[in-house]
Amino acid sequence: MVDTTATRISINAQLKRARSLESDGCTEEAIKDYRAIITKDRLNVDAYNRLMVLFRKQKDYKKEHQIIKKALYAFEKEIKENQREWKKTNRKSADLSENLAKALGLLDNLGDPVYDDPQMMTWRKRLRVVEQKLK
Repeated sequence: MVDTTATRISINAQLKRARSLESDGCTEEAIKDYRAIITKDRLNVDAYNRLMVLFRKQKDYKKEHQIIKKALYAFEKEIKENQREWKKTNRKSADLSENLAKALGLLDNLGDPVYDDPQMMTWRKRLRVVEQKLK
């Protein structure tokens, strides 16, 4: 079993180190740390956001585009996995909830939520901007 407390402390320490490297002007080292954090914690919003900022500052829109796509994919996958797991363990409640959500217009035709997390909305907006810059 993985000790999540130790992992969390290690990730928090690594985030602090990366921020420090960033403020010292060691951008490439900071990028390596942020990428390492994402490897350990694929849902680390802070690491994704800092990578996006650093690539934007470098005007490396291709890498920024890749990291935005990676972040969105990781979060979308997590949401779908959580939904699937909840549906498996709560079949009757899931059916009732799904029917109610559809009736209220909270789900699209595929059964995905219409509401989007504010962070994901921000990333999607930035993705459109970056895609325009890449054209």
